[in-house]
Amino acid sequence: MTKLSKILNIVLYLLLAITLVFAGLFFFGGDVVGETYKTPLYTGSFLNWAKLLVYITAGVALLFEVFHLVVNPKNAMRSIISMGILGVIVLVAYAMADDTPLQLIGYDGSDNVPSMLNLAGTMLYGTYLLFGIVVSAILYTELSRLFK
Repeated sequence: MTKLSKILNIVLYLLLAITLVFAGLFFFGGDVVGETYKTPLYTGSFLNWAKLLVYITAGVALLFEVFHLVVNPKNAMRSIISMGILGVIVLVAYAMADDTPLQLIGYDGSDNVPSMLNLAGTMLYGTYLLFGIVVSAILYTELSRLFK
């Protein structure tokens, strides 16, 4: 085991431990007093931790992609094509998203605006499109193996 893999294992277990602490606080930390529905006290902290993990993951993925482009410039075209395809998927998802404000009874929050609804719709449709692509790729791979 190399020194880098030991460090990465330590970081992985540390992140897992912190996530378990936040999950424990979320599920067993009590409820907000006076709420109509059961609302855990540490919902905001749990969501902020999840957002931080997503940002770290996206940052590391981008850094490694840039590093890969610098180290292997011959493979740059394949990476650029992949990023272009991902950009097209995001544009298609954005075109499919709807920004019509929802009629929600009892909700007076600030997130029922066209910009937030368009962002949420883009993320949902993007997830659906990527999931469909993954399932199609798996089916194609398995079916092509049958006919070889």
